[in-house]
Amino acid sequence: MLANDFTLLRTSRADAVVASLPTIAYAAGAVGGLRVAAYSGIGCAVIVCAVAARRRPLAAVSGLLAVVFAIGLAVITGEPKTFFLPGIAINGVLTAVGFGSVIASRPAIGYLLAAALPRFAGWRDDAWLGRVAASITAIWSTVFLLRFVVMGGCYLADAAPPVLAVVKIVLGLPIAAVAAAMSLRLFTALPPDARTSQGEPKAKRGGSEADREAGDHVEARLE
Repeated sequence: MLANDFTLLRTSRADAVVASLPTIAYAAGAVGGLRVAAYSGIGCAVIVCAVAARRRPLAAVSGLLAVVFAIGLAVITGEPKTFFLPGIAINGVLTAVGFGSVIASRPAIGYLLAAALPRFAGWRDDAWLGRVAASITAIWSTVFLLRFVVMGGCYLADAAPPVLAVVKIVLGLPIAAVAAAMSLRLFTALPPDARTSQGEPKAKRGGSEADREAGDHVEARLE
C-alpha cells in the first residue's frame, strides 16, 4: 500500500504539469475565437484523460468533466474568460473553509493528515500536532487566497484568456510546490516524543527512511 502511494508521489508533479495542458490549449485556441478554444480545450482534455486513465482513472475522469463544465459555461455565456470562473470560485470556497477551520480551532488539514497517517490519529489531543495542523492549514489557505485574489482581479479587469491561463499556471504548480515544501518542513520538524506518540520507535530529528516516506506522503496528499 505504502509502495503504491510512494510511486504516485514521484509522478505527482508530472501529473500536475499534464493537467495544465487543457488550459493551455483552450487559451491558445481562444485567439481564434470561442469555438476554436472549446474544441482545442476539450480535445486536449480527452487526450490527457485517455493517457492518465491508465494510472488514475478517477482523477482523469473528474479532470475531464471539470474542463468540459468550464468550457460549457464559456459557451453558454459567450465569454471565453468564463472558463476560468469555476476555478476562481473554488479557491474562494477553499479559502473560507481553510481560514474558518483555523479560527474555529478545527484545522481542516488536520483531518486529512489523520486519515492519511496513523501518527496523526490523535492530533486533536496533542498540542504540538494541533499547531502543526493549524500551520499547514493556514499555509494552504493563503495559497488559495492568493489565487482567488489575483485570478479574481484579472478576471474582473477583463484580462484575455491567454493572460488568465498564464496567471493560473504560475499560481498553480510553482506556488503549490513552495507550500508543500513548507508543509513538509513543519511535518519533519516534529519532536521525537510526538513522532513516537503513536507507538513508533524513536528516530533522529533529520528523519529515518520511514519518516521521509511519511513526509513525502503528506506532500503528495496536499498537492
